Amino acid sequence: MVSDEKTGAGTGAGQGRAGGHSDRKLLRAAKILAAAEELLREGDGALEMSQVAGKAGVSVGLAYHYFGSKAGMLGAIIEAFYDRYNHVVNQYIDPDIAWRVRERQRLMAAVEFLYNDPMAPVILGRMARTSHVAAVESARHEEMIEMAIRNIASGIRRGDIGDHIDPAIAGAAISGAIRSGIMHAMGMRPRPDPAKLTHQIWGMIAGALDIER
Repeated sequence: MVSDEKTGAGTGAGQGRAGGHSDRKLLRAAKILAAAEELLREGDGALEMSQVAGKAGVSVGLAYHYFGSKAGMLGAIIEAFYDRYNHVVNQYIDPDIAWRVRERQRLMAAVEFLYNDPMAPVILGRMARTSHVAAVESARHEEMIEMAIRNIASGIRRGDIGDHIDPAIAGAAISGAIRSGIMHAMGMRPRPDPAKLTHQIWGMIAGALDIER
């Protein structure tokens, strides 16, 4: 009869081996994605699985094993980019701060992220019109609109925004304007100073919401 102590030890060892195997798989997948991202940054937004495998130092078969197809690999890169972006724009900011101060800080963080993330010019620039990006971007943009609607509704409840503002209309309009403004600025040479860009976009937001700048 096996004791509970021995059983627990055996189970723990098994879990340790399984965890180590899982960690190695994650590291290999990350290595392949890093190689793909580097090729996308260096090129014109196109790549082949054989290029990625060579860059990562793995077999083409292993690259297909992890991502299934080139579309699957590109999808993983695009989703990871938008996950990083959402982490920034959804960050916790003290709710006791005045709404306009808090949301201007959030806008500045979004601008700085898009200016500094190395994949932003690729995904929002060279790859922006590809079907891979369009499908993900459409879904993520809808998420951003919903977040903006909730955020504006919160400002109305707090009394920071007048109740004559329709959150749904304002949220959709502002989200689209922010996206278009930042994407256009990123393609300019030289790029506008991020603080100045934030100031200009915030002026548009303040006007749309009929609040002090």
